[in-house]
Amino acid sequence: MTAPPVARFTREEFLRLPESSPGFRFELVDGELVTMNDPLPLHQVVVGTVYAELRRWCRAVEGRGRVLLSIDTEVGPDAIVGPDLQWLAAGRELPDLQRRPWPAGDLVIEVASPSTERYDAGTKLARYLAAGSQEVWLVTPEPLGVRIVRPDGERRIDAGGMLTSGLLPGFELRVAELLD
Repeated sequence: MTAPPVARFTREEFLRLPESSPGFRFELVDGELVTMNDPLPLHQVVVGTVYAELRRWCRAVEGRGRVLLSIDTEVGPDAIVGPDLQWLAAGRELPDLQRRPWPAGDLVIEVASPSTERYDAGTKLARYLAAGSQEVWLVTPEPLGVRIVRPDGERRIDAGGMLTSGLLPGFELRVAELLD
């Protein structure tokens, strides 16, 4: 049996596609169209918790940047992906809220699902760092933990630890609370 044909797209062809619809999302990786199912509820609980806490931190003091849910993010000439969340530092605001794609955030957060964990921790992680992200959080809901990757190294925080970042002074979130 032969492999099914791969849909190849240019950056411009990808950007002409309609926005993703409920049930699946598209990403462009190495010129190939990748289709993904909507995430499971556990994944969305973690995304919602991190978003709410980062947004609260951003709004507490002026000049703390902006946190965004999944948006088309350009991470190479033939790669447009949708990280679960990202934070852009003050001064790196989005140039136009009505257009896509956007640049990679200073902090990118991916919540692993069984079907995407290898992709998130491999291809996408490398692309985020190459595109200028200063830090990537890879959250695994089961077993609960966060792998924090920076260009100069990485560390892991388990369920009993506190999630912090040098990019976010004063931000703290207990990893165990990600499932609240």
